[in-house]
Amino acid sequence: MEEIFNKLIKAGITPNAFYILYSIHKNVQPNKYVSAPLAVTQLKAEGWLDESSRLTDKALIFVQEIDSYFKKHKKATSKALLGEDFLTKIDEYLEIFPKFKLPSGKYARSDKKNLENAFRWFFENHSYDWTTVLEATKRYVDEYEANGFKYMRTSQYFIRKQESDKSWSSELANYCDMYLNGTDSGTDFMFKEKVV
Repeated sequence: MEEIFNKLIKAGITPNAFYILYSIHKNVQPNKYVSAPLAVTQLKAEGWLDESSRLTDKALIFVQEIDSYFKKHKKATSKALLGEDFLTKIDEYLEIFPKFKLPSGKYARSDKKNLENAFRWFFENHSYDWTTVLEATKRYVDEYEANGFKYMRTSQYFIRKQESDKSWSSELANYCDMYLNGTDSGTDFMFKEKVV
């Protein structure tokens, strides 16, 4: 709301004057408590209305811009956001995870509907493709398998996990970035030797 008032102030239009512009644009009778004749005189003097009290081009653009703040945006479908074959991709993703409980006591594989919602968030906030997601996930699971799956996240928490401050984090995004940059995750414990 503050942004709208700032736009009105910047344009030099009072809320009442904008109300009159909007009423003219929508062809409705303004409320009797707003002084329409005074606002119309001011709007004509400032080039928002022509002599016939019709909106000028700049007024029409301005009214449409302010009106757009109140339009509800249609939520993208899962197909539009995740791709036509997203259910197949989620199945492929799930197959990477083991079919048993992790040492934490949680099942490694989460419900597909929960994963769909998590992936919707992921693809809204990150620009990786499915190939990168699947390869990064394989890298993650292989890394934790070598250590008995200790401290490994479930398939859902790997995509996104809510932190104590209510923000979301994504270990998957970190692994996608490492995969694309060719960097190691830093756990090359399988190849270390202990020398005494």
